Formats: sequence, C-alpha cells, structure tokens
Amino acid sequence: MPGANEALVYTTIGGAIGCLVSFMSKDEVDFFTNLEMHVRSEYPPLCGRDHLAYRSYYAPCKSVIDGDICEQFSLMDLPKQKEVAEELGKTVSEISKKLEDIRTRYAF
Repeated sequence: MPGANEALVYTTIGGAIGCLVSFMSKDEVDFFTNLEMHVRSEYPPLCGRDHLAYRSYYAPCKSVIDGDICEQFSLMDLPKQKEVAEELGKTVSEISKKLEDIRTRYAF
C-alpha cells in the first residue's frame, strides 16, 4: 500500500500465512501489549499449556505481539469487552477501531 511501512509476509510448511509489521509509535506498542495481556487472561489455552511458554519453546519470544490473540477481543462478550476497555482507559469502539486500522493498514 503506498505510504505504509514495509511488512514481512511469510508462509509455513503447515500452510499458515502470517505477516510481521512494525508499529508506528510507542503508544501503539504499549496499547497492543496491554490488550494482548488482557485478552490472553480471558481466553485460557485450549490444551492447558501456557501461551507464552508455547511461543517461547525454541527461543524466547520478545518484542512480538500476537495479533491473533488481540483479534479475539471482538469475540468476547460485551460486558467483558467493556471491562477490558475500562482497564485500558478506552471505549470498546476505540479498541475495535484500532484493531481495524492495524488490520487494514497492511493486510488490504
């Protein structure tokens, strides 16, 4: 997309397609780090294994935010969304807008 930062698109042997993007500001990094932490606490892993331990199995995972977990915010019940939004000091619509902005900035 003209005017956007570069992104790294990758595929895996298993068929997954992913994208690594850089954030524009420190505020975005802080916001998405906190959002990931809150959503991760609301959705425990299906297999019972800690999510951070899984991501850091081969090498420590640092300076990477899991966008799939952040996207689960929209799947939460409205009362839980409001609770997380209140803890982040934002409204539910502001959080949804930020998720949509980061998704459309690089993906479409």
